[in-house]
Amino acid sequence: VVDLVMLGYSVDSAALSHLAAVCSGQSSSVHLKKIDLGRCSMNGEPEAKPIASIVASAHLTSLILDGNIGFGNLGLSAFAAALPEECTSMTRFSVADCRLEPGCAVALGQLVHKLPKLDELHLEYNSLRNSDVEVLLEELSSHHLQHLHLSKNQLDDGALDSLRRFLSARRPLFLSVCRSLFCSFGQAGAVPPCYIYIHGNRMSEAVLDSIARQRLCSNDRVYQGARYVAQNRVHERSVSSLVQNYGGNFHNFASNSMMSSVGGYLRDDSHLVYIDLDGCHISDDGIRMLNNGGLRHNKCLQYLSVSNNCIHLLGFVTLLEAIVTGLPALRAVAVNDNPVFDNVEMSGALYTSCLQLLGQCSRLILLYLAATGLSDHVGSDIV
Repeated sequence: VVDLVMLGYSVDSAALSHLAAVCSGQSSSVHLKKIDLGRCSMNGEPEAKPIASIVASAHLTSLILDGNIGFGNLGLSAFAAALPEECTSMTRFSVADCRLEPGCAVALGQLVHKLPKLDELHLEYNSLRNSDVEVLLEELSSHHLQHLHLSKNQLDDGALDSLRRFLSARRPLFLSVCRSLFCSFGQAGAVPPCYIYIHGNRMSEAVLDSIARQRLCSNDRVYQGARYVAQNRVHERSVSSLVQNYGGNFHNFASNSMMSSVGGYLRDDSHLVYIDLDGCHISDDGIRMLNNGGLRHNKCLQYLSVSNNCIHLLGFVTLLEAIVTGLPALRAVAVNDNPVFDNVEMSGALYTSCLQLLGQCSRLILLYLAATGLSDHVGSDIV
């Protein structure tokens, strides 16, 4: 069982037809699960039919066609038409940056109908309009798709009505109107949650705020929507909208000033298992505020990422203290791309404390320290 990655190679219809023949051969010992044909200079219609044959014969779970700008509407239509009914193996399909244009809605509807187990559909960096998304959302109203990527298209305020209808039919909805930002509405129902990503379109703040503030559940537990502005910033008062039962992603949005609030929610939340604080300009003070706010008292958190911030050795030691004294469920911590060990005095008390605390973190499965200046200390005690 293999994954085939042809990213950046030039692939024509003859090569794909040969691959389809290999996959369909009864004596074949190769079982493809994922094919990445991103940026392979495919022209669309000629390659679409052999790709559909590969999907059907190899029982693919993931197909990536990103960046084939010649694929377009013709390629998508040919692919959807060539797919057999009920391709139940496929869970991820990606045609990001494939120059899909207005008028592709029929092909998209046909595609999701033939892929009943599809979990992820990536359509970002194309030119889809409101009418295309309206048809697609109608087709998805009873589908179990869980991630729909519509970022960087040409949606505007006219998409509001179709989004509202979809919200009512498919709740709870997790709506991303900023980069990697999830907002939760309602509670679990028969249809699984759906994550929709619409950042980078042409929707106004007023419409985004209207979507976020809709009351979509019959009970009293409604998460208040935040006011999302065009520059992709989020106010501190919206923290309660971001930290939800099964995940909180603050990528590029938080700051030191929010860390006390985030820590408070981590202290009180009994379900949160994942939080991503990547690229939030957090310094040593931010880690201290996060810890004092309640991080160390969380009982359920399993994964914590503070990558790509401004954390030095003092902040890292504070984080290790929280891990050693609390966070019993934590198993993975990512601290990469921080200046943790830059210009560190190896004979200093702080460095010694770091060594001692690291020795008490054996329950962690992963501690990711790439690009933290650790390479400057190869041969030292810390390595």
